[in-house]
Amino acid sequence: MKRRDFNKSLLLAGSVTLLSRGTVRAAAEGPTLEAIRARGALRIGVFSGTEPYYHKDLATDEWGGFCVSLAKDFAEHLGVKLDMVETTWGNAVMDLQGNKIDMMFGLSKNPERARVVDFTGAMLDNTFTILTRSDLSVTKWEELNKSEVRVAVDLGSTHDMFARKNLPDCTLVALKSADEVILALQSGRADALIQVALLSVVTSKNLGDKFNLVVPQPQSSQPTTIGVRRDPNGEFRDFVDNWLQARRQEGKVNEWILDSLALVGVDRAKLPPTLKF
Repeated sequence: MKRRDFNKSLLLAGSVTLLSRGTVRAAAEGPTLEAIRARGALRIGVFSGTEPYYHKDLATDEWGGFCVSLAKDFAEHLGVKLDMVETTWGNAVMDLQGNKIDMMFGLSKNPERARVVDFTGAMLDNTFTILTRSDLSVTKWEELNKSEVRVAVDLGSTHDMFARKNLPDCTLVALKSADEVILALQSGRADALIQVALLSVVTSKNLGDKFNLVVPQPQSSQPTTIGVRRDPNGEFRDFVDNWLQARRQEGKVNEWILDSLALVGVDRAKLPPTLKF
């Protein structure tokens, strides 16, 4: 073989090797990430009226909220643009299945959903908190676990399930809606109510100084995750999870959440110092 032909063969072999490596890399990323890169856009589900998760500025049509802050960072991480697709909590799983969206930030994992879409690890730990009358001093969950203490929850909610499991001896005031729970506290029909932190900080702001927001010890939380389109071997879930856990360790997620509370008029300086997301 002539030297020229031999060198050409080496170049071709090198090209094949590079292509093979590229194919292996792309395959490891999975079909969802491949599609996002090919499209040049990451599609997320959004819907208005869910501050501080999502917020639509009606004057500009711009979207905000801490879920959008996370999505913008992830899209920048991928080097693609971000597309907002309006949906609802109830329709988000179907939109993931139907390839209308790639991700839904703030989606809670349950066994039914987990059968058809993938979920990352915790996006945030939504801490269980209480709102009490200003004259009721509580620092520990066990102080609520007494028959003379009336604890209000919205029936069938995570607050309800938490109370039944952890406060079996309290007098549980289980009502149909969150609004009824708040009214029960205001009217004196309940001594305290249980809400996860992202709800209670808003409730506390609306109720004013007559009620205290407390993070009882030991702290207990419910993970809120990101729902993603399912790949054959969970490639997209694992890719997102690596990015997410890095941002949590850097404290970015906590900062985005605290910044978003301004959307609902909550002053972060007034939050309990022990409250972390």
